[in-house]
Amino acid sequence: MKKIIALAFVTVLAVPFQASASDTASWANWSSNTVGTFMQNGSSVTVTYSGTGLGVDHGGYFYDVPSSFTNAAVTNTPGTNGTVIMVGGTGDVNTFHFSQAVIDPLIDLFSVGQGGVPVSFNFLGSVSFTVGAQGGGHWGGGSLVQSGNSVTGLEGNGLLQFSGSYTDISFTTPNYEYYYGGTVGAMSNVNAVPEPETYALMLAGLGAMGFVARRRKSV
Repeated sequence: MKKIIALAFVTVLAVPFQASASDTASWANWSSNTVGTFMQNGSSVTVTYSGTGLGVDHGGYFYDVPSSFTNAAVTNTPGTNGTVIMVGGTGDVNTFHFSQAVIDPLIDLFSVGQGGVPVSFNFLGSVSFTVGAQGGGHWGGGSLVQSGNSVTGLEGNGLLQFSGSYTDISFTTPNYEYYYGGTVGAMSNVNAVPEPETYALMLAGLGAMGFVARRRKSV
């Protein structure tokens, strides 16, 4: 009887529940205008950017108001790791492609739009994200406004926190405005999102525990 109960407990405890992520982000360190790397769970992830842009700028001044790009969980900005510079104004699809699945990726955006010139990032496909931080930046400005899978700024700056597992994040930037952009990263340490069969194993373990408890009670 004890062996059955112990096995049920082991089954449940073996399931990798998603835990709170580390409070330190790993941002892409861009080695060229299209390729960078960051770390998650001890593994190096290569990120490739394709789409419109003016290259990568390694100026850290984009993030010199850290509170606009960080929060209680994401405590560090990209710094001088590099930021992809964009101008938009086309229907081209821009993509951050990851060499392996990334859990809960992050995007920091800077100087999105300007007074009287709104700029939007329209994310494509099945994505889920929230604006985790926003505010003024190097050139002043302020908030990002989210509407569904789009965010719009008038000199907006902020942090986007995605939920789920991604190998690609694609978006369009249909509004032309000179010199805005962003970069991508992830929390350094997270637990993998359990697969459906893992949940089935967990439920089987809980069912076994309930069966044993009922048998003991009836004896």
